[in-house]
Amino acid sequence: SSDLFPVAEAVRPESVLTVTGRVVKRTDDTINPALPTGEVELTMDEIVVESPAEVLPMQVFGDEDFGEDLRLRYRFLDLRRPRLTRNLRIRHLVAKAARDYLDASDYIEVETPILSKSTPEGARDFLVPSRMHPGSFYALPQAPQQYKQLLMVAGVERYFQIARCFRDEDLRADRQPEFTQVDIESSFTDPEQIIGLVEGCLAAMFEAGRELKISTPFERMTWHDAMDRFGSDKPERRFGMEIADLSGL
Repeated sequence: SSDLFPVAEAVRPESVLTVTGRVVKRTDDTINPALPTGEVELTMDEIVVESPAEVLPMQVFGDEDFGEDLRLRYRFLDLRRPRLTRNLRIRHLVAKAARDYLDASDYIEVETPILSKSTPEGARDFLVPSRMHPGSFYALPQAPQQYKQLLMVAGVERYFQIARCFRDEDLRADRQPEFTQVDIESSFTDPEQIIGLVEGCLAAMFEAGRELKISTPFERMTWHDAMDRFGSDKPERRFGMEIADLSGL
């Protein structure tokens, strides 16, 4: 209506409104298939601006790249963007699939301590000073290795944890100071059982997170085959670039 139009026209994106009206079907020429609500609209009888928004430093909807500095400064807005929201949901689904699969395999989840004694591994520890014991430090775990071995001795024969790990080392493309891993330990087992468990868990995670069905068991090759054919123990096989032995020439 003419009375409500000036109020609606002045509202900026992300303002919080209370709108009272009736939901009606759109006419054929105004249906928008790109919207979940594209076949209906609200005829307004009343509109109240509860909280007006200023101009946002970055748009919430869309996948436009605004630069890392801006995104991190306004992380609360960045996390509302569809791609980031989708990432969080995929992470949730993948973690839930791992928990469900391992629970169905009679593994129990045990939360191990974060503050612990330093047990040097492949990287340097992050240290946390103790207020109660000046001059002493806790270490953040690089992996819950000793705790899960303790659980095995204590009779918890099948353990898993979606564990936070911390390593003070140089950044790489696939490594950062803190990361999450699906940590598994079991007693009285053999390599085939562990391989089968991990294959099934990965397949469940891919199906939940990406809706991809992965056939198991996975294809295997020996270390010698990998080195002879690809020159690497973690070969990139999508390109088919195998080593050709030209010794005879």
